[in-house]
Amino acid sequence: MTSSLLNLFLYNSDFIIVFGSVTISVIFYFLLLPLIQSLIVYDKKKWLEKQFSSLSQDQIVSDDLKQHLLLAAEPEHGYPIYKYLKFSFATLGILSFFGGILLLIWPDQFSADTYDKVVFLPMLIGLAVYFVCQTLYKNHGLWREISALFLYIGVSATLLMAYENFDFVDWFRMDFLCFGILALGLFLIHHLNSIIASYIYLIFVGVFAVFLSLVTEDNWLSFMPQMLWVFIGFILYYWLPKLKVANDVGPRESIFGVLFFVAILSLSMFQLSGAIGLYIPIIVVVFPGLYIFSRAYFSKSSSIFGRPVEILSILLIVALGFLFSNDEIFTIGQDSIALFEGYSFAKQISYFILVGLLISTFYLFSEEIEVNEVSVNHKLLWFPLFVFLVAYILPVSIGAYLVWFYLLWLGYDYVRSALKSHSELGLFLGVSILNGAFFFRFFDFFGEDMAGDQTVTSISLIFWGVFYIGLVLYLRERWTVTAPSDNENTIDAGEIL
Repeated sequence: MTSSLLNLFLYNSDFIIVFGSVTISVIFYFLLLPLIQSLIVYDKKKWLEKQFSSLSQDQIVSDDLKQHLLLAAEPEHGYPIYKYLKFSFATLGILSFFGGILLLIWPDQFSADTYDKVVFLPMLIGLAVYFVCQTLYKNHGLWREISALFLYIGVSATLLMAYENFDFVDWFRMDFLCFGILALGLFLIHHLNSIIASYIYLIFVGVFAVFLSLVTEDNWLSFMPQMLWVFIGFILYYWLPKLKVANDVGPRESIFGVLFFVAILSLSMFQLSGAIGLYIPIIVVVFPGLYIFSRAYFSKSSSIFGRPVEILSILLIVALGFLFSNDEIFTIGQDSIALFEGYSFAKQISYFILVGLLISTFYLFSEEIEVNEVSVNHKLLWFPLFVFLVAYILPVSIGAYLVWFYLLWLGYDYVRSALKSHSELGLFLGVSILNGAFFFRFFDFFGEDMAGDQTVTSISLIFWGVFYIGLVLYLRERWTVTAPSDNENTIDAGEIL
């Protein structure tokens, strides 16, 4: 029996792959633990600096400091793990209960008539959960969210299954059905004041944006799926007041930020006329808009984990620069720009949407950024526009190098600002930009020679060794952490990426 088990484990390729993957994942997780721990410590330090910056010098030395810090440390939405645990078990319990009932009454012979009735089961379950929760636990937040979850998903599932089962395809457009499901979501969000319903709503927006791009026929109504942009605007009427009054960015705000970011990207890539020449103009408007949105409503977060939209938008803008510093990708991007060619009514609607997004971005900048004196990185903000103008006007032999030089300028500015403010994350980002820019340009010149020439490879390694050592010496000269610092008593209100 022992030899059989050994043969099963040692000579089973699937088992070896699974075991190896799990082992590597565990090792990688434990290697990340020190980094996660350092980020948490870093966040605590930044949080304290933010609290001290909001106090006067008299308050810092007074007896009220302890009380102020205790009140500030209390989370706005307490015990998130405990709430998640309750929500998960309640949801699992309801699913198990109704699953057991369905197994008891499930027919042995499954016919077309039976399926016609099964289609309505999700909606009936959702309605039952809703009425029970509203009758017995009307003012309970947990059961309010659970009722919104089951009712929204149940009714949506019934509508989608009935659409196919009863052949509504021939006389009712799929995009109108999607609009109806989203309208139902808006009603539940405001009727139940449900955070979960808003999450599902954003997921539906992203999924519908991709799905409708695949099934919509090319006719005079092909512009209709772009109306999904209207629904992404409606959700802001629910979330923006919450973000404005929030003292800090907690888990629920971070989840909204990520889902909103994904929904915007899905709409940008699949529900605007990018395929007929507008991908680069879309990027010019959407990427800086997301960055400004994140700075306007998520910059108050004292933790790096509360700023996912800002981090993702910065990474996308920097990645755009890396791509367009490559000659081949620059040429492809340049050839894809068609501002006035291939005109259609759907493309005209895309222009209107882009103008609306541009106006919204300027509104955010003037009303939220400037009024509240929120700092932004203007070099990063204008980078996508610079890439578009260079790609649209200049040839690749000049344009790719201008994008590369802008990347170097952006990376150097991050390093200079980070060394001045002692920002570890800003320094890491700036050094990464500089290193990546030099790395890609270096291998663009010498990559082919290194493949078969040992001398070129050795000289290249020496060059990178000198470059990295020189970088370390430069950084240590500007920022020494093992010796007393002249600025150790300064207080930083926060940092900007």
